[in-house]
Amino acid sequence: MSKDKLGSIQCTSCGAPLRLHGGGHKIHSLTCDYCGAVMDVHDEYKVLAKFSEQQAHFDSPLKLGAQGKLKGVQFTVIGMIEWAENYNRWIDYQIFSPTHGYAWLVYELGHWVFMRRSRNLPSKSLWSLYLRSPVEVNGQTFHFYEKYQAEITYVVGELTWVAKVGDKTNLAEAIDPPYIFSAERNDAESEYYFGEYIDADVIQYEFGADEKYPPSKMHPLKPYQSKYIEPMAKAAKPFAIFAFIVTLFIWMFMSGSFIPSKLIKAENLSNTQIRSVYEFTIDKPKRLVILELDTTKASSLTNATVQYVKTGKNIIHLGKKLSNGQYNIPKTITRVEAQFVAPSAGVYTLSFVENIALVANASFTPHVKVKIKQGYISPYYFTLLLCFSLLIILLAFYFRWSFEAKRWHAGGGL
Repeated sequence: MSKDKLGSIQCTSCGAPLRLHGGGHKIHSLTCDYCGAVMDVHDEYKVLAKFSEQQAHFDSPLKLGAQGKLKGVQFTVIGMIEWAENYNRWIDYQIFSPTHGYAWLVYELGHWVFMRRSRNLPSKSLWSLYLRSPVEVNGQTFHFYEKYQAEITYVVGELTWVAKVGDKTNLAEAIDPPYIFSAERNDAESEYYFGEYIDADVIQYEFGADEKYPPSKMHPLKPYQSKYIEPMAKAAKPFAIFAFIVTLFIWMFMSGSFIPSKLIKAENLSNTQIRSVYEFTIDKPKRLVILELDTTKASSLTNATVQYVKTGKNIIHLGKKLSNGQYNIPKTITRVEAQFVAPSAGVYTLSFVENIALVANASFTPHVKVKIKQGYISPYYFTLLLCFSLLIILLAFYFRWSFEAKRWHAGGGL
């Protein structure tokens, strides 16, 4: 075994040249990526185990020796462990900083988590918790996510502990996205780790990660992100509050007042038709007038017209215009509502023709109830704004809820 000034040695098992990446004095083992031999760094690189049958790792995006900054600290990738749990596989990268010590970068399906050992103890044992059970660590509340057993399938490089293919460990995890608190235990010891989700673009930029596949859609620690709906919902909240207050104010104080209408004429035009004329006075011009006609039977109204008496000008026609110049209201309609702006204060008339059964008396009171309200301010546009804002807010709530449901769906573990 020889070691040159650049920090390389020859494997004590196969003689292959191995580059050392400056892992510091706490490094316990070095695993050869040629023959799989695990060597004891503190005992002249004595071979502790050899796993020449270990399979190559799956598409590792980082190489040993890769360097980059995390949280403003320069780290170097010095070792790598691949784990498997059923059909799930992920990689733990041992990273080292001469000033800040050791940490881990965990890679799984395009997602990255920065992990460091924690000296803080949880308020409850993670091993006794159920899905979403709360647990407090150093004043932060996490919720239990899962527990499982993982097995090492590949090892290479420098590590702070002796890791061999086939070693198993039990893990229990609680999350507070984008943070995680993890407990690991095996026959020898128990340890705790605190981690934080790191965006894949950061790792790619800092470490030059060769990511062949885009991140999967879901990861337990991935923060909820929405490019459009979430910002729109945030912007919609003040509009919803404003629209609600204005609509409520209009409804309570500016909904107008009813004015009396007087039937001044009711004449038979034929055995089945009667023409009625109502008179009413407007004293709040330039504002909306609400007109309601309620029929007690599904009769057909035609030529419903509002006229300003002073000028003789028709203000509004109700219903659909027919080819003969009349305005017809369908027989299936039992209530007619219309809005118009009174141009001036004064007397107005409402006239309409009602199709009824044979009427013997010309003074017959028609089957229509007339309601008129003046000084009305319509909350129509504010109501539309309120409905649209609430719709955006509800959509944002639904998408967030759906995302969280998917996040927790896979939790639970053993």
